[in-house]
Amino acid sequence: MSDDWFSSKLIPEQENHPEEKTTATEAAEAITRPVVNLDDPRGDICQLYGLLMDALLDLRHQTEPLLALLQAIEDLPQPEFTAAQPSKQPQDKLWKGLSDFGHIWYDVYYRSGSWKSDAEKTSGSKRDALRDEHARTAEFEARLFMAGLAHIPIGWGYEAIEKALGKDALLDFEIPAVAEWLVVCGQRFLQGAKEDEKTYAAGQSGGVQRAATKALNAMHEANAKDV
Repeated sequence: MSDDWFSSKLIPEQENHPEEKTTATEAAEAITRPVVNLDDPRGDICQLYGLLMDALLDLRHQTEPLLALLQAIEDLPQPEFTAAQPSKQPQDKLWKGLSDFGHIWYDVYYRSGSWKSDAEKTSGSKRDALRDEHARTAEFEARLFMAGLAHIPIGWGYEAIEKALGKDALLDFEIPAVAEWLVVCGQRFLQGAKEDEKTYAAGQSGGVQRAATKALNAMHEANAKDV
């Protein structure tokens, strides 16, 4: 995906006025307009999310503008749904919280849990590309969490750490992913380890609780050694 391609999808009008700077709000209004005008805005929103997810991973030097764009989309007021039938009009705010963005992200980039078996079957340049995508995915999960966007939970970071510590860890994939989480959220994890983030772990269920507890214990031990 080229920068020109994404720009044309994001703001088609800009092609006629390249000298004009577009604000994040203007970009958000432009890129969401087609969804608002669909017969089923809520049902078809995944098309927009797919475009944004591709951009987040592919346009590495546009990270900050893309995060600003996501924030601007979240901040958009509820639109008027002129094309949608009353039964298809969202009852809650369409953009607030980027509803289902996190679920779609997980399904796409973790292939509903099968990513590890997919990675184990690859080698050479294809494996390198998958590893790079996996690390990049972790980076953006961490950045979305820190920005408070799309309801990405800190639990995903704890799970990444817990999996990297596991006996069956795919180390060449999971260590780089953890590294991205630590680069972005290191201070947040350190705070959790120092405060023994029991309130978070206790509020989770099943695997997430075990992951958070194991990750916190490991970070607490590492922090104690440094004292």
